[in-house]
Amino acid sequence: MTLTIELTPQEEAWLNAQAAQQSLPPADIVKRLIDAQLSVPVPQEAPTIDAESAAALALLNFYLETEATDDPEEIRKAEQELEEFKRNMNANRAATGERLVYP
Repeated sequence: MTLTIELTPQEEAWLNAQAAQQSLPPADIVKRLIDAQLSVPVPQEAPTIDAESAAALALLNFYLETEATDDPEEIRKAEQELEEFKRNMNANRAATGERLVYP
């Protein structure tokens, strides 16, 4: 099946960054995402979200919308910061003998 979808600039930038990072065509990244979802059991009932969690999600979505960028350099920098954060979290947990959060 061939499917054509319209992506926002932010979605396109993310997809292209993932494709470059994994040295794969963007279509393969999308296919892998679909395959991963097929292996996840579908919940029978939608979870309920309390007001505080809903407010937090709304704030996060606001930040995602207002801070979105399609600048490849900004995306690369953000990805580097995320990887550094993961390394630091794992280093701290390893030092205390805890399970690594980011294997």
